[in-house]
Amino acid sequence: MVRVRLSALMRLEADNQETVEVSGRTPVECAGELAARFPRLKRLLYDKEGNLRPQVWFFVNGDKLFVEELERELSDGDELFLVLALSGG
Repeated sequence: MVRVRLSALMRLEADNQETVEVSGRTPVECAGELAARFPRLKRLLYDKEGNLRPQVWFFVNGDKLFVEELERELSDGDELFLVLALSGG
């Protein structure tokens, strides 16, 4: 199992849970499992076409992942941290 830690904004859409255990084997699978479990979280993770939003940042054990690393296999006990990067002005 992988432990997913959610940023404060994402927690609001995930029943205020800071961490969630998931069985996904890649960061992309974990995001899909979260969206299925917490439908309100889906709008923060995916655009209308079903693509992951570029504002969603993934960290594994403290290291930021690049887009090409989102399909990499995770190990049992890894911590995946999801952050929604906000911008504006």
